[in-house]
Amino acid sequence: MSQPTLLLVHGWGLAASVWRPIIQQLGNPPHISLDFGFYGRKTLDIPDDRPLVAVGHSLGFLWLLQHISTAMWGDRVEGLVSINGFARFSKAEDFPHGVDHCLLRGMKNGLQRDPVKVLNDFRELGGGPGGDLIGADAKQRLDTMALAYGLGWLKEWDGRDVLAGWQKPFLALANSDDNIVTPAITTDSFAGLAGGQNSIEWLEGGGHLGLLSRPRVYGDLLQRFYGSFL
Repeated sequence: MSQPTLLLVHGWGLAASVWRPIIQQLGNPPHISLDFGFYGRKTLDIPDDRPLVAVGHSLGFLWLLQHISTAMWGDRVEGLVSINGFARFSKAEDFPHGVDHCLLRGMKNGLQRDPVKVLNDFRELGGGPGGDLIGADAKQRLDTMALAYGLGWLKEWDGRDVLAGWQKPFLALANSDDNIVTPAITTDSFAGLAGGQNSIEWLEGGGHLGLLSRPRVYGDLLQRFYGSFL
């Protein structure tokens, strides 16, 4: 098999730039960084025809589960990585630890009033520093409609059946101090996967946004997984 391309998908409120430190640490392997356009730079094309190792952070992992069984590129995914990810986010009768719909609705309403506050509150809860975390340039390019669509995905999408049927190499990285994707959401999400909770590698420190504050830790773990395909 030829060297697989890394397919990188960021989480809600972030952008493709979150992967730059990881890509540099891995020695700039072939990669495609998708972007949901939360800051006006939407890129969802997957032009490469090589095998893929798909890596999703948070909402990015749920997006992969939503598309991997239907997209033309789905059968080319040879390995799957979740970073602070989940197979479902919102509460349901069979997913009692999920996030209440009213919280997502409140965030969506808040985007119309003060989107910068919504994003800053999210990043602070996720383990980022307090205060204004959105740069001036990013503020000018904020796409509140794209952010609202993302919240809708978090409310509606459920990838548990897809994940339960996954038979190829898999890595799940989760943080025990994640205030957004709680340990209960994490364990419930991966309960149907072969190995269940044993499929999760728990990290301490960094919260939901450890990918931003501790990229070397995640880069080392991803390098070990990706290296098994070379």
